[in-house]
Amino acid sequence: MGRYVVYDCDVGNDDAWGLMMLIKAEAVYQNRSELADSPAKFEIIGITCVQGNTSVDQTLINTLRVLKAASRNDLAIYKGCSSPIMKNEWKNPENFHGQDGFGNVEHEKPVDLNLVREKHAVIAMYDFVCKHPKRVDFLLVGPLTNFATCINMYGSAFLDKIGKIYIMGGNYRGKGNITKSAEFNFMMDPEAAHIVLASVPTPVTLLPWETCIDGDFDITLDFRLNVLGTIKSDFIELMNLVERAIFIPKGLERWLVCDAVLVAAYLFPHLTVKQSQLYHATVELAGTHTRGQMVIDHLRQEKENAKIIMEVNGEGYKKIIAWTAGLKGVYMECELEKDL
Repeated sequence: MGRYVVYDCDVGNDDAWGLMMLIKAEAVYQNRSELADSPAKFEIIGITCVQGNTSVDQTLINTLRVLKAASRNDLAIYKGCSSPIMKNEWKNPENFHGQDGFGNVEHEKPVDLNLVREKHAVIAMYDFVCKHPKRVDFLLVGPLTNFATCINMYGSAFLDKIGKIYIMGGNYRGKGNITKSAEFNFMMDPEAAHIVLASVPTPVTLLPWETCIDGDFDITLDFRLNVLGTIKSDFIELMNLVERAIFIPKGLERWLVCDAVLVAAYLFPHLTVKQSQLYHATVELAGTHTRGQMVIDHLRQEKENAKIIMEVNGEGYKKIIAWTAGLKGVYMECELEKDL
C-alpha cells in the first residue's frame, strides 16, 4: 500500500520549490504502471497553510499560485492557524521573502480562493490520519503551529495514527538565522516546536539550519537564474519573477531553498542524506538570549526523539533540484526517476 503526504507550509519561495518537487515525484508514480505496487508510492492528500513567512491568508494565495503554475488546482488546500500558540513578543524585523512572502511582486491574475477547502487545516490533519492510520506522512516546512495544535486538540487519538514526520527547522549548534541563537520556523512559534518534540511517539526526521547554511551546496544564484531560469514552464516563470525580486536586491550569490532539501531527504534519502544522528531534542522557551533555540542532549540522558540530518550530499541534491525544475538530462530523468 502507498503512503499519503500532508505538506504543511508557509509558502515563500523555498516552500514553493519543495511543493513542486513533491508534485513532480507524485506524477512520476502515477504515470508509471510498474510502480503501482511500490511501497514508496504516495499521494499528496492535503496542503495545510500556516502563518510564518507571511500571514496565513497570503500563504494561501502564494500556494494557489504555485498550484496553478504546476497545473494542480485539484490538490486540496486548507487554511490553518493565523497566529502562534502563545503571543510572541518577538517580531520578525527582516521579512526576507518580502511582506507577502513572494518578493512583493505584482501578478497579472488573481487566484481563485474558492479552491480553499472550508475545513480547518488542523481538523483536516486529524481526519486524514483517522482515515489512513499509520500511512499519512507529514512534511512540516513552516512554523509547527498547525501540527502542535492538532496534538493539543486530539492527543494520542492523533499521535497514535500518524506516519513519518519530517521537519525543516531548529538548530543543533546554536546558530540562528533570525536571532543570534534561533532558527526562523522554531522562533515563529517556540511553544509549538516544544510541544511537537515533547509529544512525538517515534523520532522525527529533522533538517536544522546549520546543515543547510554550512552544507556543501554548490548552487549559485547565477546557476538558478541563468540555467534553471531559462527552462520554459509556468512554474519557472513564476519563480523567476519572485526570486529575482528576493535575491538580486540583496546582492546574494548563493541560492539556498532549505524546504526543498527536506523534501529531497524524504523522497531520495539515499541520494540526499550523508550523515544523520539520533538525539533527544527540545526547545528553549524562557532564555533571555536563547528563546526558540533547539537544545540537544549530548549527554544521552533522555530518549531520542529526533533523527537530525547533519550532512547532505550537495552533488546529489543539485541534480534533484535541477530535475524538479525540468532541466533535461539523461542522468537526472532516468536515474532519479528510477530511484522513485
